Amino acid sequence: MSITDKLNNVIEKYNITRTNNIIYGTNIPMPNMVIPTPWKTYIRFDESEYYFFYFDEDGITIYSINGESYANILWEQVEGFKISHVFILGKMTIKTSSATYKFQINRFVFGCPWITQNTKYLEDNNYFRSNKVIDIKK
Repeated sequence: MSITDKLNNVIEKYNITRTNNIIYGTNIPMPNMVIPTPWKTYIRFDESEYYFFYFDEDGITIYSINGESYANILWEQVEGFKISHVFILGKMTIKTSSATYKFQINRFVFGCPWITQNTKYLEDNNYFRSNKVIDIKK
């Protein structure tokens, strides 16, 4: 099943009407085990999880790509927000009082022109951030 098909399933399941507010990305896997040997060091990472990120005036809703779960972070809970871009990838950091969330954002995926269009739309609208949300420095 393609990314677009999975997105359509999420849109249908959650009755989403503003589809140009959605981008695609993944968590940033962290190392969970380091095994040094005399020949080389093996590093094992957490598994990647894929998400659709929906932005609106209320906040950010993070849907799992399979549509089985979602989380909502309201802008009033966000203490810091940052998106950085490197060619076709980007990084998004969301800081709340209880945690910091880091994601990798795909700005381009072959066969999915909607990702590039939606990213441009969200950049033009400052990701619908409230004026109280500050940029994370560094």
